[in-house]
Amino acid sequence: MPIKLLSQNLINQIAAGEVIERPSSVIKELVENSIDAGAGEISVSIIDAGKSFIAIEDDGVGMDKNALELCLMSHATSKLDAENLFDIQTFGFRGEALPSIASISRVCITSAQENSAWCIETAGSGAEVALSPSTRKKGSLVEVRDLFFATPARLKFLKSDSREADYCREVFQRTALAFRKVSLRFREADVEKYHYEATDDLQKRVCDVFGENFVENLFPLKAEKDGMRLHGFIGVPTFNKASSHHQYFFVNNRYVKDKVFASALKSAYAGLTPPGRYPVAIVFLEIPHNEVDVNAHPAKTEIRFRDAEKVRYFMVSSLKKALSSFGAGQQPTTELINNFFAKKEFAANAGAAVANTMTLSGAARSVEKNIIPPPGKSQEPRAREIFLANYTEAASTSHESGPAPLCNLATAEAQEYSAEKINLGNALFQLGNTYIVAENGHHLIVVDQHAAAERITLEKLKKTPTLDSQNLLMPDLCSLTKSQVELLQKNTEILLRCGIYFEKLAEDLVVLNSIPALLETCDTKSLMTDMADELSAFGDIYDIERKINAIFSVISCHGSLRAGKKLTIHEMNSLLRQMEDTENIAQCCHGRPSYVIITLEKLHKFFERS
Repeated sequence: MPIKLLSQNLINQIAAGEVIERPSSVIKELVENSIDAGAGEISVSIIDAGKSFIAIEDDGVGMDKNALELCLMSHATSKLDAENLFDIQTFGFRGEALPSIASISRVCITSAQENSAWCIETAGSGAEVALSPSTRKKGSLVEVRDLFFATPARLKFLKSDSREADYCREVFQRTALAFRKVSLRFREADVEKYHYEATDDLQKRVCDVFGENFVENLFPLKAEKDGMRLHGFIGVPTFNKASSHHQYFFVNNRYVKDKVFASALKSAYAGLTPPGRYPVAIVFLEIPHNEVDVNAHPAKTEIRFRDAEKVRYFMVSSLKKALSSFGAGQQPTTELINNFFAKKEFAANAGAAVANTMTLSGAARSVEKNIIPPPGKSQEPRAREIFLANYTEAASTSHESGPAPLCNLATAEAQEYSAEKINLGNALFQLGNTYIVAENGHHLIVVDQHAAAERITLEKLKKTPTLDSQNLLMPDLCSLTKSQVELLQKNTEILLRCGIYFEKLAEDLVVLNSIPALLETCDTKSLMTDMADELSAFGDIYDIERKINAIFSVISCHGSLRAGKKLTIHEMNSLLRQMEDTENIAQCCHGRPSYVIITLEKLHKFFERS
């Protein structure tokens, strides 16, 4: 086939396919233009999820007659020249946006500058452009009607109106987070849905967008190094979500989807969130403009850093330091309790619950001091001493001279744990031989004894230079799958460092010769299966330290106090004291909550006393 030049109309439509994916893309591009025009107030209106109508109105610097004619021409812009191609400091700098939108929809732009105002209209590729005077006093109004009418095939790729409207709201809310000094309004079918007043306070804007409960589970992030500045908010580990939808990353106030951010966040929260769950984050990175290429993708959400590894290290160390300094791992999420007390149907069961509590409270006071397992049950592992004896070691022992710990993920740049010590009060009774109920002044605390014991054991293991092993009197045969055996063999050296020695007998059979001494006794088949499952989550690209941390999690689970174990008041209080001196105690080694706090204020609200 002969090579030929494409028409300008077709070029614009191809560009529109790259830049204008859906109605929300139009909102993003036009709002960014308003931001660049210095707008202090921006209003967004949509009808039919933006397919029928989108309007963006602002009070920024408008355009004169000549600028209006040029703005619909491909690659015409006032924001870019040959001198600053790699030092982009604006948002709507690409030349494709307005002409691309105009090539696939009916567009009307009205703009005022000084004492004159003009309106320009066009309707799809190749249509005539009409220019006429206007009475507008300030700023600009861009109206987009019948999106994709010129390329109807694109309409088939859009989702339902409700989902497309969600996309539009998401773009608007991301803009609100990035530009909190701008007053923003959002209307759907002439009904105002959101109105965010201009503010200097990021926390207030986050509260306006996501609500007070969301902010209650966040803590501030602030760091600076080598011309880079990181700030924003990240969530307590137990305040996690089923997807990364609540992770917002901004580079120089530009919203981005970047693997460096996602990877850094995942590393910082390693061992603190459950598998398949995602921490919450609203993170802003300020970096010299010439250190980042924002023109890597037409939609400008994907970027490239000049030194990605340097940025990632800065982020990981800053996030870890923040998690440690603010004691985020000590704080349980308020979401669980807030959701519980928000449901009035629990009130009907309140009387029965109190009666049961009184019965259990009386029973707890008469618990026998000598705890003997029932017949047929294995003796509690010796590791129980770790958390039933009084915990006296300082958290800073990991920084003393001597052999380095096997796993040092708990610290960032050797920052000593310095969070304010939590106060879990005194144990009252044990509920179902699984939960410890304690009170602390005006708070009621409920502890999952196994989850708490897991975290205590894990944090102690992280600070252990070597992990002793013990030979089994009779080596155990463990039947596994072929892939599990291969995975264990591949990580033999790491398992040896963790006190586990085994030999392969067949493709699906291994013999276990020794286990970590702190386990004493355990279900060896379950232990080996869990080891393989944990290691399967890590590919070869992950370093040894992370794999050791995963193995420690399994050992902690198998070697810790179990649910269903009866405890004396003394043992319950001993566990509470150890919890107070343990990092990241708000979640077990699998990321599940280990305790919750119910405030007196919440109880008053529940019983309608306030």
